[in-house]
Amino acid sequence: MHHLVEVSCTTDRPRSEVELLADTLWVLGAVGVQELDDGFRAAFVDEAAALLAADRLGATYHRVGDREGLDTWRDHAAVHRAGPFVVRPPWLDAVPGSVDLVIDPGGSFGSGSHPSTRLVLSLLSGLVSPGTRVVDLGTGSGVLAVAAALLGATVTAVDTDPASADAVVVNRAANQVADRVHFTMGDASELEGDFDLGLCNMTIDLHERLGPSLAVDVTTLVVGGILRGEQEARVCAAHSRGVDARRVEGEWAALVLR
Repeated sequence: MHHLVEVSCTTDRPRSEVELLADTLWVLGAVGVQELDDGFRAAFVDEAAALLAADRLGATYHRVGDREGLDTWRDHAAVHRAGPFVVRPPWLDAVPGSVDLVIDPGGSFGSGSHPSTRLVLSLLSGLVSPGTRVVDLGTGSGVLAVAAALLGATVTAVDTDPASADAVVVNRAANQVADRVHFTMGDASELEGDFDLGLCNMTIDLHERLGPSLAVDVTTLVVGGILRGEQEARVCAAHSRGVDARRVEGEWAALVLR
């Protein structure tokens, strides 16, 4: 038995709000999110998580059989280009001539389909080389950690979500970088150590909570998950850093902070 949650979106809702709805479904435990013409359909294997998502988002909920409806999101999966990478789920073929990044998000956030993920990925190639020490704060599926490892980095990936631990194990193995991606369960603010590069792809409220409490010493920090404009200034203030480089896609921005 699986559980489907359907979220309707009005046509006048800003695109940034629509994309945040999809993010929220992943965070609440969806194993798949399919974009529809007028909203989203999310599949859950946990009934309590599905009911919570439906209540929080004002969505409809119904149970389905093991195969009904659940596979449709896989049918709509696609590859996504970001800098030197082509991000794809394991059931789609590799694209020749690119850095192949195989990601199955499982129940965690981070399939490579969201602009915030693509923007951070596009910045990595100019910042990572063999031997770079990287920390991925709030790693989710491990997409950024695995990408950095593919470029030669040694990565510490940290998250509080047990689903993230499972996804990272699967994805680092699929990309043959298990020896270079080390997962730590816990709050990113409790992590200590020195790193050349930090990756922090999360919403602005989490940046503002995490930034002042970070104990890690990071030379360069890449931040994503923020909207263009006011949130860029807010994230700089949260991390007490200035902007060295900037990428935008639609209403989303990613910054290199030093």
